Amino acid sequence: MSTYSTHQLNVEPCTDAAEWDAFVEENDGSPYSLWGWGTAVETYGHDRFYLVARAGETIVGALPLIHMESRLFGSQLVSPPFGERGSLVLRNDHPETAEAATAVLLERTKQLADDLGVDFVSLRGAAIEPQQDFTQKQRFVTFSVPVDGSSESVWDGVKSSRQRQIRQAEDARLEYRVGDSLSDLKQYHKLYLKSMRDHGSPPHSFEFHRVLWENLAPEGHLHLGMVELDGTLINGIIDLSLGSTVYQWGVITDYEYRDLQGGSFALWKSIERANESGFDAYEMGRTREGSGVYMFKKSFGGTKVWYDDLHYFPSDSAELPDPEKESYEPLKRVWKRLPIPVTQTIGPAVRKDISL
Repeated sequence: MSTYSTHQLNVEPCTDAAEWDAFVEENDGSPYSLWGWGTAVETYGHDRFYLVARAGETIVGALPLIHMESRLFGSQLVSPPFGERGSLVLRNDHPETAEAATAVLLERTKQLADDLGVDFVSLRGAAIEPQQDFTQKQRFVTFSVPVDGSSESVWDGVKSSRQRQIRQAEDARLEYRVGDSLSDLKQYHKLYLKSMRDHGSPPHSFEFHRVLWENLAPEGHLHLGMVELDGTLINGIIDLSLGSTVYQWGVITDYEYRDLQGGSFALWKSIERANESGFDAYEMGRTREGSGVYMFKKSFGGTKVWYDDLHYFPSDSAELPDPEKESYEPLKRVWKRLPIPVTQTIGPAVRKDISL
């Protein structure tokens, strides 16, 4: 039992970005929990509720929440939107407060959800035991690649067929470089628009990417990898990092050049960089078990890890978002035929309300 009761802890909104980020960074939070992620989400007009539990003046727990409301996708309270691992962060050096901090933050989340009239609350990648009407679901999986060994051991963990594809990309004279300017980000976003259109998915706005860049890149939390053929970008990857882990987030491909294996090359360079930079693990991002993407990621030698998501349904009946829903297939086929300027214009207005 915790030596603290919920009555000894106060829950309040946090408005101090520096205090919030210091807590997240010191206590193994994810980059999706950083203040800058919420700032980028706010560009879409969503409301931020960043809650902290305090024992006196000391923060012992934090929970970033975003309220997303739309006519098409309903009302949601999400942590984090557009990412798969975030939600509750607990103070490492106060284990005696962990149970009480978890309880009081979940209770306040329920109250907020009821006040806002949301359809559901989704706390993603939350290492929290179900309680207080929250239920646990495992819908998505990732692979965690250990990168704390020698570079040779990390390479040896990659399946031999994938190693051949990486060498094939090098033989095709593909060049990898690190994006370090707003101009590079614009180049990334241009290919991102094409890649999302080809997937049948609406894209994020450039403003969303720009605000992420300005808030996370200067502190080293965002890394942009670019694979080029004769100066033309054909693959790109955005990694986010905090603490001991690098998290894959934004992977893009020009499918006209997919036979050159630039995707395998880009991902390997990200893993290699994580190893050289002293991180412990590279997390591959969300996928469905058994899919083609799942098999691709598995070939890089990681351990399968399920995302434990907690959900609260105020009305006991709500449908969670599912990008693979059959009813979306006709819309995806139409989207793939649209000109990119059209998807660039109308896409963010749709994407902003898709919390996945």
